[in-house]
Amino acid sequence: MRLLLVLLLVAACTPQRPPPPGAAGPVEAAKEFAAAVQRGDAATASQLLSAQTLREADAAAARARAFAGDAGTGPASGRQMLFNSALPQGKVSVRKIRQRSDGDATVEVKDEAGTATQFRMLLEGGSWKVDLSTGQELR
Repeated sequence: MRLLLVLLLVAACTPQRPPPPGAAGPVEAAKEFAAAVQRGDAATASQLLSAQTLREADAAAARARAFAGDAGTGPASGRQMLFNSALPQGKVSVRKIRQRSDGDATVEVKDEAGTATQFRMLLEGGSWKVDLSTGQELR
């Protein structure tokens, strides 16, 4: 009986892991992504990108490296290209514009200057991801 009580006490005291990035919802995932990019946290930002976005970015980086040839000026990875691009900087506000289905939403991200950008958000593996892949219709 004591062993059971001790095991229950240990189980109750075990700290819970924080949820993975993007688990809370599409708006929260977009905020997490913007914050990760701004603080230079490429690992977290990459976790918040859709699989299709990562594939397309890596393919574009490979093409850029091939084009650069021996000059060595091509990006190291597709992620580097994305993080160096014109993603919102400074304080951002995010709001959900549309929910197409349980796993597909559109959010609007506004930066400090008031410039608004729409991002498609996809639910992949239980977490919301920013989908920057080409050919995505947002309206």
